[in-house]
Amino acid sequence: MLNSDEVKRLALAVGFDACGIARAEALTDEEYPLHEWIARGWHGDLAYMERNADKRLDPRLLVPGARSVICCVSAYGSPDPDRTDGVAAYAQHREYHKVVKDMLYDLRQRLGIEAKVCCDTVPISDKHWAARAGLGRIGRHTLLITPQWGTWVNLGELVTTEECTAYDSALPASHPQLATCGTCHCCVDACPNGAIAHDGPPMIDVRRCTAYYTTHHSRPLPPDVDAHGYTLGCDLCQLACPHNRLNR
Repeated sequence: MLNSDEVKRLALAVGFDACGIARAEALTDEEYPLHEWIARGWHGDLAYMERNADKRLDPRLLVPGARSVICCVSAYGSPDPDRTDGVAAYAQHREYHKVVKDMLYDLRQRLGIEAKVCCDTVPISDKHWAARAGLGRIGRHTLLITPQWGTWVNLGELVTTEECTAYDSALPASHPQLATCGTCHCCVDACPNGAIAHDGPPMIDVRRCTAYYTTHHSRPLPPDVDAHGYTLGCDLCQLACPHNRLNR
């Protein structure tokens, strides 16, 4: 059995900024309305989201016998105000897939366990598992909002069959630094293409999202979608988020 305090200590030692541990049980539709999002067609041509939907909700389908999801946060900071090349903040600092994965491999080795290393390219929802592990809450823009760094974070997980001595709980809606979005629609108003759902569960229509066209494999930008000068990704909803203004 893994000592949860030791897991978190080692996560910080390899370079992560925070770590939480969730029990490997299926996410609820309330936590992650994946099926509703797909039913709306808001996933565009991301067919892989349909193919692996069940795995994204239940890590035990990804790793048979999984008992624990060790969630790690790596903060990267807000965009460089002097850059004019239209590159979103997450891509200004480093190739995060390699950096985060290397730290996860290091953590796995130090723990001496068998575990699936996950970072964006594996069918598991990084941000929803981080929320389940008490590292933040999902905002209206569908991103993880952390108390310390707002949304300016990269995420990764180790999914393992190992049991842990203790598990973290999702933060309550009353958390003083992470109050629910409530009547705030700053991100909705900031998106020039109306990609973010105004009400209901947090959802984005990727067909209206600039990052859908500037981040994934090359897609022609529709004439009615305003990239707002972005050539890689998009930060508009994050820049508008009050939690990020508080954490700059």
